[in-house]
Amino acid sequence: MVRVTSSQKSLSTSTSTESPMNRPTKLLPIDELFLFLNYLATGCTQRELCHKFNIHRATESRILVSRSNFLYTLLGSVSIWMAPDRVRANCPTDFSGPYKNTQVILDCTEMRCQTPSSLLLQSEVFSAFKSHCTFKAFIGMSPHGALTFVSALFEGSISDKDIFRHSGISSLLTDDGCNGGQRVSDR
Repeated sequence: MVRVTSSQKSLSTSTSTESPMNRPTKLLPIDELFLFLNYLATGCTQRELCHKFNIHRATESRILVSRSNFLYTLLGSVSIWMAPDRVRANCPTDFSGPYKNTQVILDCTEMRCQTPSSLLLQSEVFSAFKSHCTFKAFIGMSPHGALTFVSALFEGSISDKDIFRHSGISSLLTDDGCNGGQRVSDR
């Protein structure tokens, strides 16, 4: 009969090696995912995560970068745009009057970023509206609140009209698909 503790011990010795600092140099993939989700959900500092998972800071940084790249590739390829008939089927009653054909609600949002050391880059990402360095993205939501479009990030100095032109959403918007489909937009 094999005891749970001995099987766990053999599993831990086969999947990780000890470094001179008594820290495992390798986590299981599920533990790496848990570390990444813990980082996103709790907002822990990297130092706290290193302490919790008993890993080196470089290992933790590598895990965060690799998991975020993996999820970006995986989730970025999923189409979230909804067909006009599905939007109408899920439309709330508040939109039943003059807004019954609303296909998407559009807005630009800005996310603050670290100030680049290069003055040229600073001038590109500086937002006069927010008075600090930002990146902008164009987002679209259906009337019932589902996120249906997220553009790539643009520099903070670009105008909302230019983001609309370069975001690729204009190819998704169809007037005939929603019986004269309406869009609600900020400015």
